[in-house]
Amino acid sequence: MCGEAGLRVGEMKALRWREDVDMVAKTLTVNHQTRNKQTTTPKGRTRRTVPMTSMLQEALKRMSVVREGLVVRNVGGKAKGDGQSDWVIARICRRAGLPVRYWHVLRHTFGTHAALFGVNPWRLQTWMGHKRIDETMIYVHVAEHHRREIPEPILEAAQRETDPDRRVLAMLGARGGVNVPIFERQDLDSRAPGGAKLAQN
Repeated sequence: MCGEAGLRVGEMKALRWREDVDMVAKTLTVNHQTRNKQTTTPKGRTRRTVPMTSMLQEALKRMSVVREGLVVRNVGGKAKGDGQSDWVIARICRRAGLPVRYWHVLRHTFGTHAALFGVNPWRLQTWMGHKRIDETMIYVHVAEHHRREIPEPILEAAQRETDPDRRVLAMLGARGGVNVPIFERQDLDSRAPGGAKLAQN
């Protein structure tokens, strides 16, 4: 959900099946975040609804759980702690033979890929839950300065859509199995205006 919908890790951990996941409309509604065992409104107090990519929708469909309560949870149904969620992503990376990266790198990569694929910056601001457009524009600047040829399968996915937002979502959903770059915090910090550091936004 961080890499396919741009959620913050705390927002992912607070998602609830019945209240926040709409498999028919293919959307996630971010109403809360969980951090340090506290559930609050999302950062910036910005509740938002974000579309699912096809990959995220399929992953949620394949989950063999009762669709009740928290989406991301321990076996007993309780919320995962901050340390547990970090341990899980580190374990996934190691088992896949990849360098260990944490959840926020996935969020940064989602935002940068969306910008690379031509998303409207104002739409990206809504998807990412940014209060200010200048936060979102950092992703746009990174995409402009790290311009790469878009792989053919991703371009083919875009050709089936005429709506600009749906086209970008189709491209984001087609990234599985395609070698596209991961963008890390230092990539974003290096392109922040005036050398400013990107907050954990």
